[in-house]
This record gives sequence, structure tokens and C-alpha cells, in this order.
Amino acid sequence: MARPTFWKRWWPTTHTGYVWLCIVIISLGALGRSARWQRFDIITWDTGGYYAYVVSAFVTHDIGSGTDLVDLRNVYRPDLNADYGMVHLSTGNTVFKYPIGIAITLLPWFGVGTGYALLTNEALDGYSMPYQFMLAFGCWVYALLGLWLLGKELRHYFSDHLAALTLLCVGLGTNLFCYATYEAAMPHGTLFLLNVLLLRYTRKWYTEGTMRAGLTLAAVFGLLVLARPSELMMAAVPALWGLTSLAAVRERLAYWFGHWPQLAAMGVVVALLVFLQFLFWRVVGGQWLIEFYPGETFDFLHPHLLQGLFSVRKGWLLWTPLMAFALLGIFWTRRYVAQALPALVVLIPVVVYVTYSWWDWGYGGSFSSRPLISLYPILSLSLASLWARWWPAYAVPLAVVVLALVLLNLVQCWQYFVGIISCCETTWEMYKEAFLKLQ
Repeated sequence: MARPTFWKRWWPTTHTGYVWLCIVIISLGALGRSARWQRFDIITWDTGGYYAYVVSAFVTHDIGSGTDLVDLRNVYRPDLNADYGMVHLSTGNTVFKYPIGIAITLLPWFGVGTGYALLTNEALDGYSMPYQFMLAFGCWVYALLGLWLLGKELRHYFSDHLAALTLLCVGLGTNLFCYATYEAAMPHGTLFLLNVLLLRYTRKWYTEGTMRAGLTLAAVFGLLVLARPSELMMAAVPALWGLTSLAAVRERLAYWFGHWPQLAAMGVVVALLVFLQFLFWRVVGGQWLIEFYPGETFDFLHPHLLQGLFSVRKGWLLWTPLMAFALLGIFWTRRYVAQALPALVVLIPVVVYVTYSWWDWGYGGSFSSRPLISLYPILSLSLASLWARWWPAYAVPLAVVVLALVLLNLVQCWQYFVGIISCCETTWEMYKEAFLKLQ
């Protein structure tokens, strides 16, 4: 039998695959249109803070002081605060405001950027155009890999066309699109991928029970916490998965007891990964524990729930309305993916409450509510449950609504990028004036 051609071998064969390919093409066009690397606008602010570990370790060799890193930042962006993200300790040493986990995920793209810089005779300083481009491109790859794996995961529970519809909504109809393209080097696309992997290997460990699946799950979770400590809340996914009854709880306890060597090994993997942050603080800062967001705190007694969810400034459900369907879908999740229901019921309110208890509930210059992107993998299950329940009877009106909201999201992501809508202080008057404007 003749072997398939290259294109036939890699061409999609499912609705989900075709939707993913469409997302690739549209998002790649948006990434290329932004071209922020040409004006050295990738490695700034939060991205520059995460990336500081890499440059300080491999380029400026000034870990513990950061003085050469500050000078390098001033070369490329003298208009910005070059000391941003530095924490100066009373010992005279300097550490970084941001956790080390995202820096680990950026390392491969730093390496590719170095090769690119060698080929193009650009400066090998971690900040020249090849590095800026590869960081944006690499984080785009992470986000698209997350969507590809999410599509595969959805097909474990739903028909191909419903999985494709859900993937379309998540990939093009939420603020994930913004953080996979115009803000690609921000950590949220990477966190999205890690949370998809968390969902995937939770299922695999409980169905296969292998050491490999367990250690992979532990490595993913450990890297999540190392990247952003608040991701510790995502432990609810493997901890609560499938606990739909008292009998299920007893079975789970028996499963854990029967797999205690794996659980012990998984605990060691998580502990070793998280320990990297404490080790860095001890070696570089001379202390085991450092306040790495000095002056920035949670206020759990005064959360900004209404503003965070509904306000025109940054309201999640106003700027990402398709996620309202995902929340509604929780009511039908038990029918289609019962295993996910306990985690959804516990995780969603906890994460929303903690997210909007942060002192800056709007999270700086951002589109919609970027911290909640980490919830999208598990919320995709409730969103698909909603489609499974209502799509057969109301396909046409639902298709019209989905298409309208996807197009609205793409337009508003573009408006955010070019500055038609404010990154920080949008009002109703500003919103109405800018509605659907492209320039």
C-alpha cells in the first residue's frame, strides 16, 4: 500500500483538527501583525521580570546584584523603569519579584533565540530582536499546543463536533486569544498549557494507574506552583476528580492507599520543584523565605467580586461573555463529565474569590481578567456539557450567538492591542464610543 504523502499525513481528519488549524492561522496572523519584537516591546514589565532569571544567569552573570541587567534594559528600553521586578534586600543582595517557574519554560526559547542571533549576526545579549521574537513565538507555540491537547481531551467525553465547537469558543472567543498573540510572551498561555496537562494526566493517572502518569502529573503540578504560587489551588483538580459520592470517596482513599509508593514519589517530585524557589532565595538572597511581591497583598475581607466579574473596566463576564455559558454548563456537567463536577463546584468560587481579593483586582494593563485563563481547561468541560444539552435543539440560534461573540472578542482583542480601548480604566462612555471600531 502506498504511503500517505506528507500533507495527507499531517492534515486534520476531524472537525476538532480543522478548528485547531483555523485557530493556528488566525492567531499566527495576529502575532505577525503585532510584530512587537521589532520595537523591543516583548521583554518588558511582567515578561521582563520572569525572564530576568535567564538573562542574569546566562548573559550578564550578575545574579544577586542585577546591576548589569539594569544597564542592559536601559540600552533597549530607556523609557521604562529598568529596576522593575527587582527586590533589594537589607543584606545588599537583589532577588526577583517574580517566581522562577516561567523562566524555566522560557529557557528553550532563549536557546533558540541564541541560535537565531548567531545566524543573523545580532547581539548575543538576550534582548536583541531574535530573542524578543523567539520568546513571543515560543509562548504562542505553548498556547497552541495547549489548545491542541485540549481538543484531544474534549473528544474523550464529547462528540467531535461538540469538541470542535468548544475549542473554537476557547481559542477564538476568550481573552486567551489576546494572551496567545498580542500579549504572547505573558505567562498565561503557558499556564493554560500546564492546566490542560494537569487535566489530561489527572485522567490518565486515575484510569491507567501507572508511575509514569503519576510522575508526569506531579511534574506538571510542581511547575504550575513554581510558575505562580496561586496555582496551588489547582490541586483541587486531581484531589477532587471523580468524587461524586461517598462510595467514590471510599474508592479513592483505597486507590491512594494502594498506590502509596506512587503518591510518595509524586510528593517528592512536587517538593523538589517547589524547593528550587527556596533554594534560589537562600543561595542568592541569603534567606530561605522572601516576600517576593513586597507591598502587594490580598484583602480577603474586601474582595472586588462585582467589579471583577461585571464592570466595564475589566469585568470578566462582560469582556469574555462566552465564559458565562461555561458557568451555566456546570448545571449539566454531571450528565456528561461527572468526574469534573466536584472540582468545578469547589474550584471556581475559590479561584474567583482569591483572584478578586488581590489589591489590584484589575491586574494592571490587561484585557478582561487574565488570571482566570488558568480555569479555561476545566471550564471547557462545562461549556461542552452545555452544548451537549442544548445544541441539538437550538443549533442555529446558538451558532449565531457563538459566531457573534467570537467576532466581538477578536475585534476587542485588536482594539486592546492598538489602544482603541483602554488597558486600564475603561468607562461606559469610552466603551460605547469605541464599540466595534477598528481604528
